[in-house]
Amino acid sequence: MPTPTASGLKQNGIELAPDEELVKDKWQETYKLRKLTEQGGLPTSKAAFNAKQLAKFQIGAPPADMKFSQFLLNDRKVLRFKAFWDDTTPYGARIYFIIHYFLADNTVEINEAHCRNSGRDAYPMFMKRGPLSKKNEVLAVPGMLAAEGQIYYPHDMIVGQSIDVWGRKLVIYDCDEATLKFYKQYMGIDQSQGRIDVSEKPVTHLKLKPPPHTGVGREEDSLINCQMVQPKPPKIDLERLMVYTGEVLRFECKMVNGEPEDELRKLVIAYYPADGDVAVFEVPVRNSGHMGGKFADKRRIKNPDTGDYFKLEDFFVGQTVTVAAQPLQIVRADEHCLQYLEARPKEFPYADPVACAQRVASLASEPEMQSAQGIEPERLKELAASKGIYLIDHEVVTLLRNFGIAGESDDAAPRILGPELLNGATSLPV
Repeated sequence: MPTPTASGLKQNGIELAPDEELVKDKWQETYKLRKLTEQGGLPTSKAAFNAKQLAKFQIGAPPADMKFSQFLLNDRKVLRFKAFWDDTTPYGARIYFIIHYFLADNTVEINEAHCRNSGRDAYPMFMKRGPLSKKNEVLAVPGMLAAEGQIYYPHDMIVGQSIDVWGRKLVIYDCDEATLKFYKQYMGIDQSQGRIDVSEKPVTHLKLKPPPHTGVGREEDSLINCQMVQPKPPKIDLERLMVYTGEVLRFECKMVNGEPEDELRKLVIAYYPADGDVAVFEVPVRNSGHMGGKFADKRRIKNPDTGDYFKLEDFFVGQTVTVAAQPLQIVRADEHCLQYLEARPKEFPYADPVACAQRVASLASEPEMQSAQGIEPERLKELAASKGIYLIDHEVVTLLRNFGIAGESDDAAPRILGPELLNGATSLPV
């Protein structure tokens, strides 16, 4: 180490030899160790501990108890774990527990963690406080002495593992924050890595479907009886009822079931816009073998093709509907029904003359469409089909009503005037 003397000698050109270590005697060697021991810097040796214990015995002091020392150091220190047990017996379920491990005396207390409306008795105590053995044995004779079994210690309580509690396998899935800090500080174990997610998926209850309608009465009335103990009459659209009361739309149809005896039968489908009811009446035909009258009562009838109730959009000329398990092909409608549909072109596009004319506007290059004598309806359908446009009979009826001309004779079929039809694709004729 440089000193003023050494620095002065070095300036005068005198080199000194390296410093030599100081020679220590026995007193200097033991002085620091004795001071460190007296200040409590070193743990007490076993000999010193036994000497202190012997001195206490000689003066009559009670002997030191290890359990008592553990109690003084760890009183009120409790490790808290969360666990569950899957009861595999019939009608068993998963039961959740709270495990308290008391560090003061290595005892365990287990309580059941019941949720609200669990249906279990309000007795949370599952195991009262006491040492928990890893393996329990039943004694043959009451009061018989048994060897002390191994009990669970803190290093055995690991999150993610299981413990045996009187034959039940309890899985530890979580612990509180204080327990996490204890294991990190004293054992170097990170309990958060073994956490298990026990959250149950949300239960989705299947909605029970009402039983099928028996066919007796209205389906709405039967459905309300399934939904209410004291049923109320279904709500009625009074505005619609007041506007359309007395309105009846009739479509003439024929039965197309392929039976020879049913070829001559004629029927009329009546649709009531006020409540959506449908009725079918049979027109008496001479020598048909069938009497006229009601074929289907006035009620809401389901369309077997769609599964919904019949709507007015389901009825048009050329359509085949099934009523009472019989296919009925609509061949025409009365004048009032046609006017009713044409007055609502947005709801019924097949009754809109402008929309129908626009569909066949691509046929303007055909010579037959420029003829002043007109074109037959069937020929118009063939020309449209060749262009990939398939017209229904009701659209042809709409074109005949707005752009048709009478035939050359009384027996001849009416024709559709092509030039007027093409002009009507943009606006109706005056």
